[in-house]
Amino acid sequence: MLYGREDEQAAIGALLTAAGKGASGALVLRGEPGIGKSALLEQAAAAAAAQGFRLLRATGVEYEAELPFSGLSLLLTPALDRLPGLPGPQRRSLERAFGLADTGSDLPQGGDRLLAGLAVLTLLAELAEEQPLLCLVDDAQWLDRASAEALLLAARRLQAEGVVLLLAAREGEGSWAAPGLPELRLGPLAEPAAHALLAATADALTPSARRRVLAEAHGNPLALGELPAALGSGETGSTAAAPDRQADAVPLAGRLQLAYHGQVSRLPAATQTLLLVASAEETGDLDVILRAAAGLAATPDDLTAAQQAGLVQLVDRRRIRRRPGRCPRAGRGWSSGIRCSAPPSTNVRRWHSGWRCTGPWPRRWARARTRRPAGLAPRPGGDRPRRGPRRRTRTHRRTRGPARRPYRSRRGL
Repeated sequence: MLYGREDEQAAIGALLTAAGKGASGALVLRGEPGIGKSALLEQAAAAAAAQGFRLLRATGVEYEAELPFSGLSLLLTPALDRLPGLPGPQRRSLERAFGLADTGSDLPQGGDRLLAGLAVLTLLAELAEEQPLLCLVDDAQWLDRASAEALLLAARRLQAEGVVLLLAAREGEGSWAAPGLPELRLGPLAEPAAHALLAATADALTPSARRRVLAEAHGNPLALGELPAALGSGETGSTAAAPDRQADAVPLAGRLQLAYHGQVSRLPAATQTLLLVASAEETGDLDVILRAAAGLAATPDDLTAAQQAGLVQLVDRRRIRRRPGRCPRAGRGWSSGIRCSAPPSTNVRRWHSGWRCTGPWPRRWARARTRRPAGLAPRPGGDRPRRGPRRRTRTHRRTRGPARRPYRSRRGL
């Protein structure tokens, strides 16, 4: 069951209804990872099967994106028995593309691509003569160039064949585009739909944990389904959850982590470095982040790619707001650059000095400790008990006086 996608389901349902009457149409679904594109395709497949459609489907594979016609072969393999019915040039074009004939040809490369697209159109039209046809292509951003060109060429020429072509692509992934085709962008779920989905998938959450998941998911259906499983067992029962804090962001789990990892890994290396520094600096101070990143060969211009991908936002040109769950998590080793770049008058240096420590607090931290301002959260691991006054020994009393005489003489001067 889909929550909060009534408009999208209505648009797809209209295409299926029109195809049942002999019309054709194509639609591109775009959105961030986990926003519900694949779920909409599954819903369309179920609705088409109930109406007597024939189904062809394929999913783009990232590791085959450099292999010509690999995506098209996944989609049209069930229909290869119809190749003999195509016109000769078109049939030979698909046979060469799928490795069913010799690759030698006297046609230029551009003419061969045109013939491949026209052959796809003719093949889909022939399949739709018997019953309406639904073609589903998921992860279209990973289609190889030859397959994408052939499918888009055929989609732009669909008229009255009874064919529906639905393509789903991630937003911001590479430079995949579908010029000339209508697009439908999937946004976050509305608040009522997000509450309903979370209640259906994780009804055992405490109220505080429910608020925490809703804030982290930002209306992403996959996050709403995966993040409750990543919570500690103490937050899914009757025990009260910990307060909402950005430093204690809910960790990603399973498919959600893999989906967002792909989005971050395609950014430039310097941009990934900036995101790691930003995740280590919880306050989001832009000046501190840029100073720390400068020592790692990252510049302010490298932040543009992260903004375009929707991973970070600038607030008042002085602070970075990270999208929870979508940025990489930094370890303790990144605190060194933050500690050296933070202003001395703030608590950032003290917090990151403590965060870098594992186990008991080192002696240098005990010497550098100052009185904690009012309202400041407790330090991780608790406060170290203060030592009482040391007992003065005879040696200490003897060495104390001479050590202070030079200081007194300077004051006298």
